[in-house]
Amino acid sequence: MQLKEKHYGFGHISRLKKRFLQNKISRYELIELLLSYVIKGKDIKPQTKEIYTKCRGNFRNIFNVIEKTKIKGLGAETIIFFRLLKEFINTYNEDKFINKRYTLKDQKDVIDYFKNICFESDKEAVFVIFLDAKNRILLHKKISEGTLTQSVVYPREIIKEAINLHSLSIILIHNHPSGVATPSENDKKITKKLYFACREMDLMLLDHLIVGNEGYFSFYENGLIENFATEYKMVYESI
Repeated sequence: MQLKEKHYGFGHISRLKKRFLQNKISRYELIELLLSYVIKGKDIKPQTKEIYTKCRGNFRNIFNVIEKTKIKGLGAETIIFFRLLKEFINTYNEDKFINKRYTLKDQKDVIDYFKNICFESDKEAVFVIFLDAKNRILLHKKISEGTLTQSVVYPREIIKEAINLHSLSIILIHNHPSGVATPSENDKKITKKLYFACREMDLMLLDHLIVGNEGYFSFYENGLIENFATEYKMVYESI
């Protein structure tokens, strides 16, 4: 009787799966096990080693390493698989705050989500979170993507979107590719301009969050939103 031929590494991968179920798998082996689902019947240790080395053991770097560096033996299917995995993780984290009431307690989930999707990006991206009358998050949307040092925010387009969604308040979010979340003077000017424009349309800008690898900056927590509110009130009362 002729035995059915098993593909390369069948026993090794089976042992990895068993160790994974026993919570005994290493970080290095976790990458190898993931690769085994798209690269079958081949020795994937060289690819695993190269990925682990290039991401410096930090799993947050894995997606960029696979997407942007050429590693022999990794094809389109591997890129799609890890892109899908990243999207699944982002969607999972998004579900922590979508359709839920926004409070400062839940702010960490929002910040972590946007820090993750902007991780190692070399461009500034601007997002808006739209909230309903009960401060529940309806959805978020990327509204612009700029260069390393500049992004463009159009108050009219943001307000138009808010009206279409019946949103009564918004939160502005953007990343700093430098990693430092300190606001620039331009950030402050844009935020003030948007705050005034929103108030004129009975819309509230609750906060502007800047995220970077080193942390975040909240205009609300640092008193800048309150300052804009005071300035707006002075202008409104002088009319």
